[in-house]
Amino acid sequence: MQPTSEQLKQLYRVLTWLTRMYLPVYLVSLDERTDNIVVIAGEETVVVINPEEEVDYE
Repeated sequence: MQPTSEQLKQLYRVLTWLTRMYLPVYLVSLDERTDNIVVIAGEETVVVINPEEEVDYE
């Protein structure tokens, strides 16, 4: 499955924000079971972008 175009736009915004905060981005992955994009950055930052373009910061 491919991410939606809106998910990719949100991913761009999230990655821009993370790099402006000088956080290293360790992993960007597409969870094929849920179609969520998962980003792991910095010491404790996990960002999940679901197919409805909702961004969840954990």
